[in-house]
Amino acid sequence: MDIPIHVIRYFCVLAEELHFGRAAARLSITPPSLSQQIARLEQRIGVRLFERNPRKVELTAHGRDLLPLAQRVQDDHDQVLNWAVSVRRDKDAPRLRVGIVAAGAGVLTTEAIARMLQDVPTARIEMRRLGFFDVVDDLDAGRADIVFAPWPLDLPARVHVDELWSEPRVLVVPRGHRLAGRESLTIAETADETFVSAAGGSPEAISWWIVDPRPDGTRPRRGPTADSVEGLLELVDAGAGVNIAGASAATHYRRDTLSYVPITDIPPATVVLCSLADTRNPLVHTFRRTALELSPLRATQT
Repeated sequence: MDIPIHVIRYFCVLAEELHFGRAAARLSITPPSLSQQIARLEQRIGVRLFERNPRKVELTAHGRDLLPLAQRVQDDHDQVLNWAVSVRRDKDAPRLRVGIVAAGAGVLTTEAIARMLQDVPTARIEMRRLGFFDVVDDLDAGRADIVFAPWPLDLPARVHVDELWSEPRVLVVPRGHRLAGRESLTIAETADETFVSAAGGSPEAISWWIVDPRPDGTRPRRGPTADSVEGLLELVDAGAGVNIAGASAATHYRRDTLSYVPITDIPPATVVLCSLADTRNPLVHTFRRTALELSPLRATQT
């Protein structure tokens, strides 16, 4: 036996109103049509659901038994419809996949995403952590539409780059290290240290981060490598070496067992926003404009 959902709804509304005129008005149909639908339902089930007379309409015992079941079916159907609408809305919503390498652009990353959600409330933002040298692969594969990444990077011409953020670099050392208590230091004072660094990727980028060669021509001693910030910090924590990071790492990757000491005489770290130059995602262009408007580098250049 098949009972259409709209007939279930007709039954529930009439059971609430106990008046064909009022129930028909709620359902936007005529009273005769409602009466016909209820009569067919009763014929299909084989029992009377309503007692009708010129003065009133009442539920029968069978009608009272059916009502909670019918209401449950109606509610479940409404939930299915709401779920389907939600899925369709999410599917059709404009989507922006944001990739972040290391600490991204510090507070600017959060500010840009918040502004984006204000300007485009329907946008669906998806965040993704990337490895140090995954930028091109993730952009090409569509796993990211835009990426916050530290410079320098070895990027092909098809990748558009916007400079957004600049911050001093710091030496990351264990709390008990001889340099941990310093307010600042120079790169020459790290000559006796072993440096842990990123695994794979551009040798030039890795050399830039650990300042190899040094201004005096010497070369730092290289130690173990890791493919993530967390891995590098684990190595430092374990005493395998020290590391050079952007200053925001002290906030985004804070550990009670580590110290972050400013290095005063090396160039600052720069964070860039990367995207494919030929992207067809309009949210990429919107986000780029937003990030550039918020960038402190733009303020210093104007």
